[in-house]
Amino acid sequence: MKNRLLYGILALVMGMFVTGCSDEDDYAISTTPLLTNQSVVTGSADVTPTSAILHGSVKGLEGQAASAYVTGFYYGEATDALTEKAGGTGGAEFTATIAGSVNQTIYYQAFVTLQGKLTYTGEVKSLVLTNAQAATGDASEVTASKAVLAGTLTDFPADATCGVILSPASDAEQVRAGVRVAAAQTGATYSVEVKGLVPATTYHYVAYLDMGEGVVYGQDVKTFTTQEHVFDVDNDLVDLGLSTKWAKYNVGATTESEMGGLFAFGDMTGFKTSLDVAEYASADIYKTDKDIAYKAFGGKVTMPTIADFEELFALCQKEWTEVDGVSGYKFTGPNGNSIFLPATGVRVGNTLTGAGTMGNYLSGSINATDPQFAMAYQFSNGAGRRITSPVYQALAIRPVSTAKNVPFEKELLYQKWYLDNGQDGKQHVFEGPFTQWGVTDNWGTVTNDEPNIHQNIHWEMGTTNGWIGYTYGKDYGYMEFKEDGTVAIHRIAEDGTVTDETGHYTLDENTKVIDIDVNVLCADTWLATKQGKLNILSLTQDGLQIALPDGDYGYSLNYYSQAKADADAAIPVWLNICNSSWNGSWDARLAALAPAELAGQHTFVFEGAATDAMVFTLDFGGMSQRFPNAFVRVDDIKLDGTSIPFDANRFYYGDIEDNGKYRVQLFNAYGYGSVGSQVPLSPFSKNENLGTEPAISFSQKLEITCTIFPDANGAGTYTPNLVTINPSWGGTWGYNQGAQLEVKYENFQYSLVNPTFSIKYESDAHAAGSIMTFVEVADLFTFFPGTHATLDKLSLDGQEVTGYDASKVVDTNDGGKYRLELWNCYGATKGNCAFGTADGDVIKELGFEQSIQLDFTFKHLFNIPQW
Repeated sequence: MKNRLLYGILALVMGMFVTGCSDEDDYAISTTPLLTNQSVVTGSADVTPTSAILHGSVKGLEGQAASAYVTGFYYGEATDALTEKAGGTGGAEFTATIAGSVNQTIYYQAFVTLQGKLTYTGEVKSLVLTNAQAATGDASEVTASKAVLAGTLTDFPADATCGVILSPASDAEQVRAGVRVAAAQTGATYSVEVKGLVPATTYHYVAYLDMGEGVVYGQDVKTFTTQEHVFDVDNDLVDLGLSTKWAKYNVGATTESEMGGLFAFGDMTGFKTSLDVAEYASADIYKTDKDIAYKAFGGKVTMPTIADFEELFALCQKEWTEVDGVSGYKFTGPNGNSIFLPATGVRVGNTLTGAGTMGNYLSGSINATDPQFAMAYQFSNGAGRRITSPVYQALAIRPVSTAKNVPFEKELLYQKWYLDNGQDGKQHVFEGPFTQWGVTDNWGTVTNDEPNIHQNIHWEMGTTNGWIGYTYGKDYGYMEFKEDGTVAIHRIAEDGTVTDETGHYTLDENTKVIDIDVNVLCADTWLATKQGKLNILSLTQDGLQIALPDGDYGYSLNYYSQAKADADAAIPVWLNICNSSWNGSWDARLAALAPAELAGQHTFVFEGAATDAMVFTLDFGGMSQRFPNAFVRVDDIKLDGTSIPFDANRFYYGDIEDNGKYRVQLFNAYGYGSVGSQVPLSPFSKNENLGTEPAISFSQKLEITCTIFPDANGAGTYTPNLVTINPSWGGTWGYNQGAQLEVKYENFQYSLVNPTFSIKYESDAHAAGSIMTFVEVADLFTFFPGTHATLDKLSLDGQEVTGYDASKVVDTNDGGKYRLELWNCYGATKGNCAFGTADGDVIKELGFEQSIQLDFTFKHLFNIPQW
C-alpha cells in the first residue's frame, strides 16, 4: 500500500491506467503521455493601456482533478526572456491578468504543469499595451456566398492593419483564432467584403487591429447567416460526356471564375484554421453528413471522388487560360462541352499560397493508407497530378452530380394502375411489384437521381425473389385515380374474390406526397402503413412508385399504367381463308407479336387445307390504331412448302374495314376493290373477274413471310440521282434536276405518280469512259425491293446510244438504296455490261466530252410475275 502515492503520481505524469481492483495492488502502466506540446494553446490577449488579460487552453486533462495540474503564463520583454510568471484561473480554458505600461510590448506563453513534475507549453505570442480600440460592426449585403462586414477603430497608429476574423464557432477565443480577412485600408471606419461563404450557414466574426507586435480585438462577437442557394441542375451542371456531370462553379462561388471557399477535409464552413488532425474527418466524406457540397447546394450535388478527378484529367482536353482575368484550366469533355477551374491556391491556418498559379481541389476520398491525408488534385500551367493533402489544409471544391430535374406531371396519375407482378407473364416497367428503398428516399433521390447521404438502399425485390414477387404481389385488380380527387380501387384476390371501394386523395406537388384515406392497391403485404401521407418516388406515363414506410425502409409499390398495358399488349395475327363453298377458317390465330418484336421479317404458318380462295386475308389486330403509319409487305407465300408467284401491286393494305385492324387483303371476292362478287384482277394469276382463285390450293400447310414496318409505310417523295464516275474517280455522286418520284398510298394500294424522268449532266471530264454509271434512289429499296425501272433512252454528247442490250441494264441496290445500273465495276453489271466490254474497270463507250442524258421510267414497286 505504501507505493500507491508514487504510482498515482506516475500515472498522472505518464498517462497510467489503473486496471486492478484487488488487494494485490495490480496496476497496468501506459507509457503514452497525457499531453504533448500541441495540447497547450496560447490564446489571445485583451489589452488596455496598462494591463492585459491572457487566454490559454489545454486539451487532454478532462478526466483529471483540478488539483492535479497548474496552469498559467510565462511572460517577459523578449521571446527568450520570459522571466515572469502569472498563475492561471479556470480549468481547460484559463486566463491570467498582467500589468505594464502604455505602448509596452510583452511576450507571453501559456503553460500547464502536471503534479509539479512536468511542464508543457504553447507557442510564444506578443501583445502591445495600447489606447487603441476596435469595435465590431454589423453585417450587410449578405448573400449565399458573400457578405460585407464592418468595424471601427479609435486611437490607432497609422501603420496598423485591420479587418475581420471569421469562424464557424461562437466562442470568442475560437473566433479570434479564425480566418482573417484584411481591409483594403485602415481607417476609423472600414468594411470588408468576405467571399467564399457557404449558403444557409451561420458565421461568427470580430473586428481586429493588428499593430505588428500585438492584436487588438473587438469586444463583441457578432453573427450573420447566409442566404440559401437555389442550385439549378439544368443550368448549373455541365455534361462533359463523363460518368458524372460537373458543376459550373466552386462551393462558395456563383460563377465559374470565382475562387469560392477553401475547405479542410470535413470542414463545413471553410473557416477552420486548426492544425489538429483530430478535428477533421478521417474517412471518405462524399455522400455523408460531412459533404460540404451536398450541404451548400441543397442536396443536389456531392464532392467528387478521386476517381472522378482522374477521369476528368484523363478524358478531357486541357487548356491553361484566363476567364474574367482569373487563371486556371479549361476542361473540354469528349462531347465538346467545357468547364473552367480557377487556380485557387491552398490555405493552411491563415496562410494562403498559390492563388492564381496553382489549382488545389479537394476530393471526398481519404488516403486509404494514412487517414491524416485526403486525396486531392493539384494543377498548374502544363501539369496536373493526384496528390495527398493533410486533412487540415483548405482546398477548393468543385461538386459533381448525376442529378436531373424531371417535372412532376400530376396529369399522368389520372388513369388505371396495376401492380407490376408478372401476372400476364411479363414485367411491364419494373422488375417486380416491390422495391426496397431507404425511408428517406423521395422523388428527388429516385426520379431525379439526387444523392441521398442518409441512406444508400436500393434492392429490386423482383420476380427472381418469389417470396416477395408472388407471395405478396398477387392482387390482380387496379387502382384508378381521378382528377376530382377520388380513387377507385378494384381488388381481385388470388382466389378470385373481388372487392371495390372508393377513397379520396390530395397531392402536394412540391413535396411529391400523396395523402390518401384508403389502403392503396398493395396485395397482402406485411407493411402496417398503407394509407396516409406517402412519398411518390416516380411517375411516368408508364410507371408509378409509391413508398410505404417501414422503420428505416421504404418499400415502393410498383405499378404499370393502363396506357402501358395497352402499348405492351401483343398484336394478334389472324388468317381468314375461305373457299367457294364457304368452308375454311375465320380469324385463325397464327401468332401474337409484342410491339418490341414487331419490326422486321416474320413467317406465319397455318396448318390446314384449302381447295381455292374466295376470301384470303392476313389481319393484324389493332395495329392500325396503335401504329397508324404501319406497312406490311408480303415477301413470300408457300403452299405445302412451294413458293408461288403473286403480284403484290394488286394487294390491298391497311385499315380497310375502319376498325383499327391492319389487313393485307390478298384476295377477297367480297372485299375492297371487288366488283359484285368478283375480283377484277387476281394477284395470283392472269385470270380476271374471278369469284374464287384456284391457285390458292394446299393440303397441309400455308406459309406467309412478311416484313413489318411499324412506323413508316413507304409512301412519300423520293429523289432519283445520277451517279457517273470517270476512271480518275471524278464526276458526280448524286446529280438531279429537281424532279422527284412520288410513291402514293391511296385507296389502300400503292402506285407511282409521274414516274418518268430525264437527267442531263454536263462535264468535260468523262471522255476516258466510266467506272460507274447508274441512277440511285435513297431508301426506296428498303420498302420496295421489287422496284423496277427501265432505261428509255441514253444520250452521250447529244447523240442517242442505240444497239445495246436493254436486259443488261438491271435493278439492283446498295443497302436501302435502289439502283438502275448501267455499269458498275463493283456491282451487278461487272463483266456483263450492256454498252461494251470493260477495259479493266472502264467502259469507254460510256465516255462523253460534254454531256450525258438518261431518260428512264419507274414501272412498278412490287415484282410482276410472268404467268
